[in-house]
Amino acid sequence: MKYLKRIILGLILIQSVQLHAQKLNMPADTELASEASRRFALSVDAISIKEYRDAANALHWLMTNVPELYDGMYINSYKAYEELSKTASDEAQKQMFLDSMMLSFDKKDEIYGLSDREKNNKAYRYYKYWKSDKSRIGAGMEAYKVVYEQPNSVINNNIVSYMDMVRRYRAYGNDFSNEEVIDVYSKVMNVIEKKAADGEDAAKLTRYKAAVNGLLTQVMGDDLNCDFIEKNLAPPLDQGDDLTLAKKVFGLLLERGCGDNKYIEIAAKIIQKQEPTEGIAKVLAQRAFGDKDYENASTFYMEALSLSTDDEKKADLQMNIAQLNIAQGKKAEARAAALEAAKLDPSKANEAYTYIANMYMNSFDDCSKKQSQIDDRSIFMAAYDLYQRAGNSAGMAEAKKQFPTVSDVFTANKKEGESIRVGCWIGVTTTIKTRPSN
Repeated sequence: MKYLKRIILGLILIQSVQLHAQKLNMPADTELASEASRRFALSVDAISIKEYRDAANALHWLMTNVPELYDGMYINSYKAYEELSKTASDEAQKQMFLDSMMLSFDKKDEIYGLSDREKNNKAYRYYKYWKSDKSRIGAGMEAYKVVYEQPNSVINNNIVSYMDMVRRYRAYGNDFSNEEVIDVYSKVMNVIEKKAADGEDAAKLTRYKAAVNGLLTQVMGDDLNCDFIEKNLAPPLDQGDDLTLAKKVFGLLLERGCGDNKYIEIAAKIIQKQEPTEGIAKVLAQRAFGDKDYENASTFYMEALSLSTDDEKKADLQMNIAQLNIAQGKKAEARAAALEAAKLDPSKANEAYTYIANMYMNSFDDCSKKQSQIDDRSIFMAAYDLYQRAGNSAGMAEAKKQFPTVSDVFTANKKEGESIRVGCWIGVTTTIKTRPSN
């Protein structure tokens, strides 16, 4: 059996050499070339059967004696040493294997260069194995800097981890200014935006963004305030429509509680212009409403409605529109919006009916003609109907206090329960209701 195994191994070695011979940069020395061929075949076959110790031995000889043999030996080498580190007997041995892994990356970079993927893998290994090592985190930062020179190639593992490297680097007492922190933050957020534009998982990218924003807050602490954002991040928005920057500024201002900052609106308008959403339209509408810019508030609320596909959110928007109409004295339009909210979302109906009833109650001074007490107080009767429909007993009690007495109705030659038309903008029919006489 042993003899058969030797024959099979020999055949594998010969085949491996033949398959790869045309790719190998063999030395001119015949004896060295022969040994290189043998070691090469051993390394390839050891890797294929996961005999990483044998592979590493062969690869070490190759990298030392024929460093320009072929680039694949460095790839196999850093893979073999990383695998060996996983089964190391102690921490010292593990670190020795990991050092050899990084040396393999460095030698390949020196002779053949690293692919973008390899640069990413090298950087992430600094984070994976040495993020808590003060003596090596600087090299890790340099590796990440190289990776981000090609933002389109950044792998997901190197998004949040880069920002965490910055956090740790500063925490270990290294000199890294706020401006440098923001520069890294900007690059990381740009990568997230690129991935979003390419259609990657939105929920995952949202989690990344939240984590990166959280780390930025940890790194900068109280320095990351509204004033810093306004002076150091936001000004370029005055000169252009940079969507990525607008999103960044908008998110940070909200996260830091800077809702009254002027750049909230500037950033939101840039975002809405290029990537319109219901949420941003609503923010712009609310800000315009707060500034009593009712025309723009109406425009943005209607835009939000047109972009929404959720009836509950549409109902909320209709209630916002009702409030906007009330502010402009458009009571009939406000009622129509509230009724539409009740229709869109039955769970909001009670709120909507109460809202309209309150409008009726507040319209007495404007609508009463002072000619017929019963006609004038029919306004409260109509309000009562809506409070009752809303299940609002407190509102019903308040409306009832304003009803005419039985005596008042009798004197007016009318009857309780008789239909009566409410005038003014209200324009509905109710029934005559009374309160007990004092």
